[in-house]
Amino acid sequence: MIAHLLFACHKPAPLPPPPREPVVLHVAALNDFHGGLYEAQVKGVDGAAFGGLPWLVSAVDALRAEDPELLVLDGGDEFQGSWPVNVTRGQGSIDALDLLGVDAAAVGNHEFDYGAGESGGHPLRGALEAAAARADWFVTANVRQADGSRWAPPGVKPWRLVEKHGLRIGIVGLTTTDTPTTTRAEHVADLTFTDPVQAVMELLPELQASDLDVTLLVGHLTGSCKPGAYVKNDDPCTPDGEIGRLLTELPEGTFDAMILGHAHTVLHHRVGQTFLLENRWSGHLLGQLDLVVGPDGVDVEQSVVHDPWPLQHAPADPGCAETPFPTASLDVGGRTLAPDPEALALVDALEAKSGSLCEEIACASRTLERKAAPESELGVWMADAMRAAFPGADLAIQNAGGIRADLPAGKVRREHLQRVMPFENRTMVVELTGDRVRELFRIGSSGAHGALQVSGGTYTVDPAKAVATDRNADGKVEEWETDHLCAVTVGGAPLDDARTYRVVVSDFLQGGGDHLGPALGGAKVVDSGPLLRDVFYDAAAKQAGCFGDGERPAPRILTGTCH
Repeated sequence: MIAHLLFACHKPAPLPPPPREPVVLHVAALNDFHGGLYEAQVKGVDGAAFGGLPWLVSAVDALRAEDPELLVLDGGDEFQGSWPVNVTRGQGSIDALDLLGVDAAAVGNHEFDYGAGESGGHPLRGALEAAAARADWFVTANVRQADGSRWAPPGVKPWRLVEKHGLRIGIVGLTTTDTPTTTRAEHVADLTFTDPVQAVMELLPELQASDLDVTLLVGHLTGSCKPGAYVKNDDPCTPDGEIGRLLTELPEGTFDAMILGHAHTVLHHRVGQTFLLENRWSGHLLGQLDLVVGPDGVDVEQSVVHDPWPLQHAPADPGCAETPFPTASLDVGGRTLAPDPEALALVDALEAKSGSLCEEIACASRTLERKAAPESELGVWMADAMRAAFPGADLAIQNAGGIRADLPAGKVRREHLQRVMPFENRTMVVELTGDRVRELFRIGSSGAHGALQVSGGTYTVDPAKAVATDRNADGKVEEWETDHLCAVTVGGAPLDDARTYRVVVSDFLQGGGDHLGPALGGAKVVDSGPLLRDVFYDAAAKQAGCFGDGERPAPRILTGTCH
């Protein structure tokens, strides 16, 4: 008996488990879906289209067929774009991302666009919260409520734990601090978008205690590689903005990879120990990353970030034609795919719910392109239409960021103008003294949000002039606070700082959007009118001839040298 006890006391300890063999975690990445149900023409290339939900779902399914445990991540801005998604207040995008099998998605600034919605929920963002409650993949860690607590309605978490191939994967979400100036400010008036670096630092102890094998970020954040937005995989690239701060101010390797959105740029890079992926918008590109995970975590030397998969194909969507969507397979960026039948059925259902925009109201003799800078013929037409809607107005301003698509040649239907202006922004007339008008163009001259398209006047910028002023007194000078303005004219005369002018703007700009608060904040509103897109529908229907007929308008944004 004693011998038996001694034997039991000296029983050898169990052997440790054998070292885990490396596992490959396959990641598919998209961002800025923007209700991308439909394909879009490749700019300047006849017979070529990008994207479209039926092809995007089919592409993701093709990758999932190769790895059933594919991890699908989204960098935010799922909402705001196609008519059916806007009519359903984002619910259509929830359906689309569910079809894609998204595991986690950042909360983007445009998720807040729809306000209260129709659900009887939160008076400022009931539409978003109703949509999020149907999803289980929204994440953001840096949005706080007025009492300091984290904003986390049902369906939204600061981070998610996902398991693939036996790996514990932590996925953190972040939302840009620019959100109050890039959505309707009133919808987020009671929220604070805190510093993303600090938010991650506060979350690190919780992440480190969770025994994670891989730590990832889905972030809707500022930052891109300058001067070129679309850099090659082997080009050195450390983005600026919020992305750059995360890479340089957090301990190296905090995140194994960042799936990003907001700048609509292309990133497929490694910076230090971190991989970066951002893939334009609306499903035009699909990012791919293979993370090799061994006993000590991610092996960055063995892992591979691939060039993004361009979802380019021959045009297939019949649009308003009375014909069904063709179901034949096509070459889509080098792989043969058939349009996904569930995606086709979803688009049909959403269109039946939202109503038709197929009415032909005008024609275009050539494509009118949108441009962020310096100005576009399309933007000029939009500004002119806004000023014409309010006889007696001195100026009208259309922000470049609000122009979301080209106007194609041929028949112009309501759907084309809705794609140009998908936002439900309303026209407003405000009274501004000349010095406030000058401040408006000073901010606009920075180029931070593209050029202000103007009707009723001109303004001259000098790229060599760069006067930096801390306009919001936050202790730092950002891009929007750099002044390149030389001169302004209104109605052919130099701007009079003491005179009062009537200026037509959107309620987005009137509320301080695109950092125009210092110029427009507190301005007296003297009139309000219809939605911008209704103004454009009406102007298009009334114009003589086709878009693009005749001479192009004279430039209204001039380049010169300040004296």
